[in-house]
Formats: sequence, structure tokens, C-alpha cells
Amino acid sequence: MPTLIGLIMMMLPITTMATEERVDSSNDWMQREYHYIIVEQDVRDVLSEFGRNLSLPTEVSRDVRGEVRGDIQAGSARDFLEQVCAANDLAWYFDGGVLHVTTRQELTQRTFDLSRVDTDLLMTNLESAGAGDPIQTRLVDGGNALQAWGMEAWIDSVSRHVEHLRRPAPGGRGEVQVFRGSVARSSVE
Repeated sequence: MPTLIGLIMMMLPITTMATEERVDSSNDWMQREYHYIIVEQDVRDVLSEFGRNLSLPTEVSRDVRGEVRGDIQAGSARDFLEQVCAANDLAWYFDGGVLHVTTRQELTQRTFDLSRVDTDLLMTNLESAGAGDPIQTRLVDGGNALQAWGMEAWIDSVSRHVEHLRRPAPGGRGEVQVFRGSVARSSVE
């Protein structure tokens, strides 16, 4: 009869494979075929329907305004999204759970110090993220810093990636200070 530990050890590879499969498929929606006929529709409604049709939580900035006119010829959901965004001066980023859409005027820039960060691994991670034009990152100062342009959700994600990959600073000697003392007794009678 298998022991509890044996059962756990047998299940561990199965759960690990399921988790990896889920992570790999988080961007699958981008390659799905997507055909949506638009006559004349508010861009916010188009983006909301896009998210609803793909079962994709979508966060659209309050500043997003405009109309989409005519049929968009796109083979995939990503192509459709990029065409809608390009026609309406918008930017998008998918964080693995939520599709964020903002105006390009809302984009911001931030520079990150990359001391003690594996820049090759960082850039590989960032390049595989689901982000549309004009959201981007680039190494500057000989690879010692990273400039990131994008919406707040993207900048926050870049910050988390940088800090996750940052190696701890080398410590000094491991010294321990010991404080000794005594307890004073109260002389209240």
C-alpha cells in the first residue's frame, strides 16, 4: 500500500506540468481567430465586446474615447486589437490575467537600475510579455539601466521583474551582538 509521502511525490510532477501548461497558454487568446463586424461603434464598446467574446477580463482607461468605423480585416485576436488601438491612438498590455488598454497620452517612462540583475534573463522575460506598440523596454547606460515606456500596469510589471531577478547585495562579515543585562526588581511595598 503506497504511503502518503509516496502519493504526494507521484502527484508533484503532474501538478507541475499542469501549472506550466496554464502559464504557457495564458497568451493563447492572441492567436485565436477573431472576426467582428463593426459598422460604427464606440471604441470602448468594441474593446468590452472583444474581452467578453474571448472571456478575457479587460480594463479600459476612462480616457479612451472615439469610434471605430468599418470592417477590420484581422486574422487573429491580436491583429484585431492592434488595428483598433492603432486607429484610436491606444496602447495595450496583457498581464497574464487582465487586458489593459489606455490612450498613448497616458503612457509614462521610468528608468530602472539594473545592478545585480541578470539582464539577459530580464530582457527574455520582458520580450515574452504580451504588450503592443508603443510599449517597450530598452537597455541604456551600457546595460546598467533599463528604460521602460508604457502604462502604469506595464511599468509595475517591469518593476516586479527587475526586483525578482535582483541578487541580494553581498553582506559583510556575519557578526552577532549579544546584549546582557539584568532585571531590576520593584521596591514598592
